[in-house]
Order: sequence, then structure tokens, then C-alpha cells
Amino acid sequence: MWDTLKRLSLGLALIVFASAILLLSDAPRRTSLTREPDHGAGPVPLAKVMKVALMQMASQPIIEEGADGVIAGLKEAGFAVGTAIQLKRFNAEGDLATVNAMAQELTGGGFDLVITLTTSALQAVANANQQRRVPHVFGLVTDPTQSGVGVGSEPLDHPAHMVGVGTLQPVAESLRMARQMNPKLTRVGVAWNPAEVNSEICTKLAREACRELKLDLLEATVENTAAVHEAVASLIARDVDLLWIGGDVSVLAAFEVVAKAAQNARIPVCTCIPGNAKKGSLFDVGANYFEVGRGIGHLAGRVLSGDEIAKLPVERSTPPKLMVNTLALKGLRDAWAVSAQVLAQADSVIDEQGQHDKALPATKASIAPVRTTNTDSAPLSKVWQLRLLAYINSPDVEEAEQGLRDGLKNAGVMEGRDFELKVANAQGDMTSLHGMVESALADHADLLLTISTQALQSAVQRARNTPIVFTMVANPFAAGVATTETEHLASVTGAYGSNDVDAMMPIIKQVLPNARRVGALYAPTEVNSVYSHELLVKAAKGASYELVSLGINSPSEAPDVTQSLCGQQIDLICLPNSNLAGSSFPTIVQSARKAKVPVFGFLGSMVSQGAVVVLTRDYHDMGADSGQIAARVMRGEKPAAIPLHQSRKNRLLINMAATKAAGLTIPGELLKRADRVVE
Repeated sequence: MWDTLKRLSLGLALIVFASAILLLSDAPRRTSLTREPDHGAGPVPLAKVMKVALMQMASQPIIEEGADGVIAGLKEAGFAVGTAIQLKRFNAEGDLATVNAMAQELTGGGFDLVITLTTSALQAVANANQQRRVPHVFGLVTDPTQSGVGVGSEPLDHPAHMVGVGTLQPVAESLRMARQMNPKLTRVGVAWNPAEVNSEICTKLAREACRELKLDLLEATVENTAAVHEAVASLIARDVDLLWIGGDVSVLAAFEVVAKAAQNARIPVCTCIPGNAKKGSLFDVGANYFEVGRGIGHLAGRVLSGDEIAKLPVERSTPPKLMVNTLALKGLRDAWAVSAQVLAQADSVIDEQGQHDKALPATKASIAPVRTTNTDSAPLSKVWQLRLLAYINSPDVEEAEQGLRDGLKNAGVMEGRDFELKVANAQGDMTSLHGMVESALADHADLLLTISTQALQSAVQRARNTPIVFTMVANPFAAGVATTETEHLASVTGAYGSNDVDAMMPIIKQVLPNARRVGALYAPTEVNSVYSHELLVKAAKGASYELVSLGINSPSEAPDVTQSLCGQQIDLICLPNSNLAGSSFPTIVQSARKAKVPVFGFLGSMVSQGAVVVLTRDYHDMGADSGQIAARVMRGEKPAAIPLHQSRKNRLLINMAATKAAGLTIPGELLKRADRVVE
């Protein structure tokens, strides 16, 4: 017996010793990334979830399209968000100070890889990462060799920790196409920002192309987006025949300003950046930025898999994309025409019947633009039972509801023929809201349409398999229904959009140039309100304002809390969105008026109730986006395959009576920008 035990003990000791040797010998491989095996069995599981930062310079459709492509490319490379990698997104919203601060944070050692989109983001991270503490993959860059970060003209001539993709806009092609549409074209106007390397490159290419085509190129420089209106006006005063936009982020951010000025002058706009045809340009000829993003994602996947960056080439990729808007031909002072050949080669054509897109690859279909007019008006295979559920009643909610109805109609889905719609509103009572959801499910509703974060959350908690399409939600990620626009609950999709607090800061500066202290009221119990307040805190800090915030827990508290806030020597109140603030706004503005404190807000209904300035998301537009999505679900698409859509359209509203009562003057430039002025 004793000999047997000794032999067993010795055997166990040998096993432990051998295991230790194997573990030690395997340690380097277990602590590094594993690469996809050659036999095609899929990626080997990673030893840890890698942390990846994705930073962009601004919120623009092409950048968002590129970011979606990056996420898709990473997934195709075996690095799906939420499983193989943790992805954190950063957006400087066009502010150089913010992008530099973000770059310092990203290169501090907390991430395994940083991916940047746009030239400005590349430059900021390159400058902050001179110690090479983190690998860096860049993209959506016009010409990396001109960005001053050490990238040369040869594919392998780049820093050992940095690699990426360059995408040069087809400047000459766009001007040649303009000449083809109007052979008598002679004078082209361009506004551009010399501080943007990408814009300078495009402008130089435009000069060369205009010399070749015997066109006069008239230039006006801008320092920022706010200066675009004046620059464009100066070009129009010089009698240009066309306004042309290259890859200038500042000018593209003010595209609506350019388009409106061009329309008034009866001349067209064309760009090198696809996506603007939907906003009024005659045509956009440029790159397919989703496909560019996919390539960036694939390249990032190689870096995450352990490929040595120094041996990876800097790539050049400009997959073509052409968008044409024939509606922009109407009312032009000169003879412009779009040939059948151009229409045939266009990826997207906009006309009286709506937007018509060529068939999209399967990898891109889920990221396709939401807003189209469906020319298929054939009846659906069944009559759908739709239930529209709202948490509160307000003019903004009514706008969203009408948008939903219009979105369904524009998609060719008809009430009475294809669906029956019942509407219910909880009037701000959560118990009633829960009961409304239960009632809709008991009625065997085929699809739930929700307005507000509360309605969405209540529906998600109670509806297991019933599809849900939401609208008028500030942040679906904070609401717990999604981690990215493409990774969300399988039964849920919709359109969302938060307060554009960053755009509000320069408006406050224009109206109250001497303001220093900003007051805010928010509802701590509302997810959407907390998120909106967080955005305001960040924006106020970036604009060098001191923010004083107080919470409201019930409508009855609103007058006293507002009075208390006004007593803290604030210059104005900037009210982040919340259902509580929206329903209590008349008492809030009354208390503020007594203290002679002007109120700025983000809900359209507030302007007629006494707010001085309102910068609201277009909730009708957001509702229409959700209506289009709902139509796709009704035609057979799975909600899981439809990405969430971020609505970014703003409406600027000004109340002149409230302005006068507060002793303020609205600058003329701001009045010109306003979508609505209440006299």
C-alpha cells in the first residue's frame, strides 16, 4: 500500500511539473494575439478582449458611413465588436481643441489600437503619439503623404507604428462632369479652409483641372463653418456659374447654407463627397466611403492579428460612387442637362419619384441610407396591425407621429390597405404606459412603434418576439437596446438623435457674447435626460462656460427649482431635453422670465412658449426615417439586419418677443439661418 501511494505521488508530481513547463513555454503565445489559421476554420479565440478606439473629426454622413464600414470590416476580419474587441468611439464634432484633447487620452496607454478617420484626426493622434505608445491605423484621408505625419510616397515608407488608407477625391473628374452638363460653364466658385490639409490638396487639384478645362476658378477662404455663408455670398457676387465643394470638412458641415445660397442665385452645387445630392447638390462624384471603411477595418484586423505594421503597405483606395439629383436642375439660370449616359452610370438618382439606388452588395445593404421613396406600391401579403405608443403628449411628439405616418406612406405602404394603426398616449404616466404595451400585445399587434425612450424601454421589457421600431430617442445605447448601430436587440430598430448641444454653444455666444455662467435643469430619473445633460456638461466645458445644474424630480418642483437656479447669478438657462422639462416648460420659463433670465432649449414646442432660441432635431424627419424602417420590416426584412439610423437634421427657431423681453438682440446672420422666426 505504501509503495503504491509513493508511486501515485511521484506520478502526480511529474504531471504538475510537465504542465508547468508547457504553460511557461506557451506563455508568449497566450499573451499575444492569435492569427487566423490557414485552414480556414475561423479565427483562433483571443486570449483577451482587445480595446480599440475609433476617433472621427465630425458628425458627417460620409464619416459615419466610413465608420460603419470600419466596424463591418473588423467583423469580417474576425474582430466583432462586443466579443473579440471592445470598441469605444470618439467624436470631436469639428473642434480642433477637442480632437487634440481626445488624442492625448487615446495615446495614454489605455487602448491596444487607435483607428482615426479624417486628416485632422490622423494629425492629432500622430502628434500625441510620438512616443509610439499605441499602434495607429488611419483612413478617410485625402493624401497621407501631405499630412505631415511621416508617410512617404512609397507604400512601405511610413512610421513603424502607423499605417492606413489614403482616399484622393476625384477632383478633375467632378469638374469634367460639370463641363459636360453645361458646355458653356466658365466660372467656378470654391470656398475652402486653408487650415485643412485635405482641403488644400483638393483646391490645388481643382486649380490644375480648371486650367486644363479653361475654366476660371474663383476662391474664397474660410476659418470655420460660421464663415461659410459670407464666403459663398462673395463668390455669388462675383457671378460664378457653379459652386464646387472638395473635401473640406468646414464647408461640408455648412452644406445647407451653400445649397440655399446657390438656389437663391439659381446656380447649381456639385461636390466630390457623395451624400450631398440628397441635400440639394446637382451631383456628387467621389468615393464609396463604406467600402473605404471596410478596407480600413480589414487592415486594422491584420494589425490586431499580430502583423508587423512596418511591413504593411499604406494603401490607396477610391472605390467610385456617383449620385445625381435631377430635381436640382429646376430653376437654374443657365442650361444644365444630365445625359442618359451619366444617369446610367450613377449609383443613385434622385427625381420626382424619389431616390433610386442600384443594387447594393450584401455586405453593404444593411448600412444603406434609410431615406428612400419606394416605388413598389403593390399591396403587402397581409394587413399589419400596428400600435403607436407614446409616453407624453406634446407638439414635438405629434410631429414625430406625423413623420411616422408620412414615412410609411412615402415608402408605398398604405393605411387601410396594408395596415391598421391604433395610437395610444400615456400622458406622462408610467403605469398607463406599461398597460398600453400589455394591451397592444394582447391585441396580437404585429409591430410596435414607440415614441420616446420610456415607451421604447417599456415595450422592450414586455414584448419578447414582437418587432419594435422606435423614434424620438436620444441615446438607444444608454437605453440598453444597442451597443452599436449594427449590434442591437434582434427585435428592435429605429431612428434616434440627441440634442445638438455643440452647435448650440456658438449660438449662445452670438446672442450673449459676455455670458459666463449657464444654468441647466434636468431629470435624474430619466435616462434620456441624464444623457442629454452629460452632453451639455461636455459642450459647456469645451466652450469655456461654467455650468450650474439642478435636478427636477416632479412637475410641482419646477417653479421653485428654476427660481433657485436663477438666484445663482447665471446669465441664461440652457435646458437639455427631458420629458419632465418639456411638460413643465411653461412654469420654468415663467420663473425664468421673472428673474429676467433668457431660456435656450432643444424642443420645438418651447419656442412658442417663451424660449429665446431653440435648436431642435427635426422630429418629423426622424419619425419619417422610422416610418421608412417600419415599411422595410413589413416587407420582410428582419429588424436585426436593419441598422439604427442617427437623424442629424436641425431646425433653428427664434422667438422675437421673448428676445425683446429679455433685452437681447438677435444678430442678423443668425436670423437669416433661422428655419422659423416667431414674431
